[in-house]
Amino acid sequence: MICVMTISKDVDPRIERTRRVVLEATAELIGECGFGRTSIEAISERCGVARSTIYRHWPDRSELLLETVVKRMGSVEATDTGDFRSDLIRVYSHLGSLLTDQETRSLAASFIAESNRDPELGALHTEFTQARRKRSSGLIKKAVDRGDLPPETDCDQMADDLAAGIFFRALILHQPTDEEWIESHVDRWISAYSTG
Repeated sequence: MICVMTISKDVDPRIERTRRVVLEATAELIGECGFGRTSIEAISERCGVARSTIYRHWPDRSELLLETVVKRMGSVEATDTGDFRSDLIRVYSHLGSLLTDQETRSLAASFIAESNRDPELGALHTEFTQARRKRSSGLIKKAVDRGDLPPETDCDQMADDLAAGIFFRALILHQPTDEEWIESHVDRWISAYSTG
């Protein structure tokens, strides 16, 4: 289960600063040399924070890498407003805008590639993507329950189809995933699933 430490408002500002510089250094290193080479030693050297201090905040490398991804990718709530199209556009526009950013795109590409080679990262990748997929498919399930989509709709598959097109366009084709494209992408899949 994904668990990212939250900082209390009463935490010493020095601790907040330490965590911030470590997370920034981790993101930079991932972007430059990938997850596989982003070691605690390299992070410590990059940001000037002792390894013992880093381990005090993150008991192992996996937790630090995962928190870096979660912080960088951010989160968007799959809110069901009753307007299915608008809700999908909101969720997938968030993903599209993230993949428009070069640093985030590099981080995402590295996360995907390294997760195929490293079992530890593979487990983190699965945990991260399944949590996001569940939010999107849950939104689609509510639309099915309302009658906006046919009852036989495969909600997980539709969520996958929507996300896959965005990743393919951004990471493989290196094409923009702006709001206008996201709207047409969402419309195509709503039409495809509506008509069976």
